[in-house]
Amino acid sequence: MTKKKPNEIKKPDNPKSLSAFLKKRAPIYLGLIGLFMIFAYPALTEKNLESLLPDNFDEEQKKAIDLIKSYKGINEKGMTVLEVIEQTILDKYPDEKIFDDEDTSADILVNKLDENDSGVTHTVIFLFHAQDQSIEYGWNVNIDTLDIFPLDTDSRKIQQTVDYFD
Repeated sequence: MTKKKPNEIKKPDNPKSLSAFLKKRAPIYLGLIGLFMIFAYPALTEKNLESLLPDNFDEEQKKAIDLIKSYKGINEKGMTVLEVIEQTILDKYPDEKIFDDEDTSADILVNKLDENDSGVTHTVIFLFHAQDQSIEYGWNVNIDTLDIFPLDTDSRKIQQTVDYFD
């Protein structure tokens, strides 16, 4: 009879078993999961302006809103209107994650206009509320010709940034 040594490690009967595989590599997998949770997960779950906006509109209203949100200027290159609005808001609140705040909200108002000579079919207004302040941007839209016209100075600045940003 042979005596077993007390410090001898017991090897599994089947070297290809799942438990042996996992025991051998568990620290590596746990480390990779930990790195993902630390670095990638917060970036994937971070909110932006698009996540705050409602999306319960009829077909014509969605077309008017999408026209504003995806407008890339005269040359169809560069930033969209929504990206410039989001960047403007982030510049106003540089030290905060303003879109993650529970008191922050955004809304879109869409009004269909009666037939008129100006060629405008809808008015689209983006409203943003944060820390007892409201920011408003508005455009008149013609969904047939795909033209947009700013309603005020702030909206005009946003549109000019889009038009001349490459």
